[in-house]
Amino acid sequence: MRASLSQQSSIRVSYRCGKFGAPSAVFSYSICGIACCASSIHTESQGYFSGALNVSDQVELSPRELQIAQSYAGGATYQKIADTLCIAPSTVRTHLATIYRKLGVSSKLELRDTLMPVAPPLADLTINAIVEFPPRPEKPSIAVLAFENMSGDSEQEYFSDGISDDIITALSRSPWLFIIARNTTFTYKGTNVDVRRVAEELGVRFVLEGSVRRSGDRVRVTAQLIDGLTGGHVWSERYDGQLEDVFDLQDEITRNVVASIQTTVHLSTLQEPVERASHPDLTVWELTMRSWHLLYDFNPESYAHAKTLLERALALDPESAEANMILSLINHHIAIMGFVKETRPPMETAYALARRATQLDDRNEYAHWALGISCWGLHKFDESLAALERAVALNPNCSLAYGSLGTLLGILGRSDDAIANQEIAIRSNPLDPSIFFRFSGLALAHYLAGRYEVAIKWAERAIHRMPRWYFAHFVLVASRMELDQPKLAADAVQACRDVLPDICMRDLDRVPLKDPTKMKNLRNCLHKAGFSD
Repeated sequence: MRASLSQQSSIRVSYRCGKFGAPSAVFSYSICGIACCASSIHTESQGYFSGALNVSDQVELSPRELQIAQSYAGGATYQKIADTLCIAPSTVRTHLATIYRKLGVSSKLELRDTLMPVAPPLADLTINAIVEFPPRPEKPSIAVLAFENMSGDSEQEYFSDGISDDIITALSRSPWLFIIARNTTFTYKGTNVDVRRVAEELGVRFVLEGSVRRSGDRVRVTAQLIDGLTGGHVWSERYDGQLEDVFDLQDEITRNVVASIQTTVHLSTLQEPVERASHPDLTVWELTMRSWHLLYDFNPESYAHAKTLLERALALDPESAEANMILSLINHHIAIMGFVKETRPPMETAYALARRATQLDDRNEYAHWALGISCWGLHKFDESLAALERAVALNPNCSLAYGSLGTLLGILGRSDDAIANQEIAIRSNPLDPSIFFRFSGLALAHYLAGRYEVAIKWAERAIHRMPRWYFAHFVLVASRMELDQPKLAADAVQACRDVLPDICMRDLDRVPLKDPTKMKNLRNCLHKAGFSD
């Protein structure tokens, strides 16, 4: 039986130092990267001290990871690090997620403290760990790791990532498979991983890994499916072809992965989903892949860049469902993240583009997902529900659709259903950079159910992940007021204003509640706490 996500799974680590074997430390963190803390460390000869161990005594960071970690802890922005290393800001984010996971930290402050040793290195360090990982589901489960770029050109990184993305999407459309989402598996990118360890950490049976080499108009893709229990190869293959055939290669790889475990899943389960309505122009595909990565930067500069790329894509192919869909998502996030003063125009643009995407490709679950979330600020709740349920029906492993459906059900006042869907989303995509949306969705559901203490916990986690996410601040403040904690509510209002100086109650309309009575009560709580109209 799957444990509730409201209960944190913990890891207990016993360090033995030198020949005396003195116990030294206990660390704990939750399975979804929700919270992380470290106790003081003790040795018989040194007594107690607080702070971090030397990184080299705990984990192995690659030279690039260490460079990124030190730069970020020292105050450099994603963009600054990206410019220095000639990589995309989204790649910096992916590396940082891996670094946070390796070091067991959850904030820049903890990262900085971890990178600054405060005590002599511990000698002869060995680790005995008892770890609770998520159980493997009953149906066949797969984690697809980011395919390695073997082209010798960092600019081709998006190309190998795009191939991995498409394979994940095709596999996840089978209702007979459990697929870990891309944002979680990509946190292992650039590291030397133990496949059995990855399978254990993610709670899956199989791991698919591979590489992509692109040279001129030729492309070579290698892939291998590994049994996470034994580490043995279930299946491996190499594909060579023309660049124009890359989509056929992806489809063939997907079919063969399923065929290799056909004792449990019949090959026919993927016959229709892996077929494409059409093979898009490769230049358009590259532009959309770059834009998809920029979506997760959550800043106006990246969104402006993405809009430029997508406008180029649509100029080349106005009927690209993917380009219309991603441009819809960019406009939607510009609106709900408050990157423009007038949010109505980008909301309407997002809605129109998402509608267009679903018309161009009715079997694209991400197009229906984009349509569903674009409806919220326009009060089109019934259409949103139909679109998000359609997305889940098309892709039973689409964590984004499950999470957004959970948020919508919270908006509709269906708290229990909302929580169930958010938990599904978090289980399949625990390291998603946009997981703060899941946390705030859980906070809203618990708030509307009258569980204010729990709502506060989830709201604080959302704020910790994304301090600029206004909605989490609103739920936190309202929950404090409902618990008759005006002083704590006022402190929360000030904390919100520290990061969002122009915040006001009008911003609540970006993600409104359907029930006018509940919406009015929420506004009253915010007003009493100190938010202006």
